[in-house]
Amino acid sequence: MPLPDRAQPTRDARRRMLRALQKDLGYEFEELNLLDRALTHASLGNEGKLNYERLEFLGDAFLNFAVADALFQKVPEIPVGELTETRATLVSRKPLALIARKLDLMHYLEVGKGMCDQDLKSERILADLVEAVLGAIYIDGGVRPARTFVRNHVMPNLLPVEDPAVELAKDSKTALLHFCQRHKLGQPKYELIETSGKQHEQLFRIAARLQDQRSAEGEGLNKRTAEKAAAANLLQKLRNDGKPL
Repeated sequence: MPLPDRAQPTRDARRRMLRALQKDLGYEFEELNLLDRALTHASLGNEGKLNYERLEFLGDAFLNFAVADALFQKVPEIPVGELTETRATLVSRKPLALIARKLDLMHYLEVGKGMCDQDLKSERILADLVEAVLGAIYIDGGVRPARTFVRNHVMPNLLPVEDPAVELAKDSKTALLHFCQRHKLGQPKYELIETSGKQHEQLFRIAARLQDQRSAEGEGLNKRTAEKAAAANLLQKLRNDGKPL
């Protein structure tokens, strides 16, 4: 269902809102119009406003580089395959959408008529906003503040408090097992929930479950990948719960 028309704030009110947002971002713009553009949806194109799509493209590229560099510097012993997998997880839609929700970026997004509430709350758009804001920071301030944004907002998503270097070097299933052992939660079990798709391109959905019935699901093109995704999701859920003991 399309959203009811949003009352667009006046230019001065919009700038006040964006200045307030800068405190949460941890960066103060020289050109506030860049942040305005990063939070303007393409549905306003008919009104002649620049939208976030090009900034999102740039932010996506910088994000992949900055996360890869941070992982390379912090965990020099991690195998290349796990580096790639860990980076892919950090820059995927779900953790980026979580950042957007924490920063309440949707509150600052300007959209045109006809946009659906479900679309605006989708992980795709939320993730795009984070990348667009990062792209705006990079253009406005260069590499250093853009790196700082990634370090402060992106890297903590999957870095555990106890020992980031050790945990990141582990397979997510191993990391979950060690977490459960530390907190006496028993050994996690993995259960195949569903297999879908054609024979040569099947998608597996698997649940990782604890003895106390807390669980999370993950998907993958093979069972091992799906189990690792489920383990990573359950590990994140346990940390977010704040009640592992």
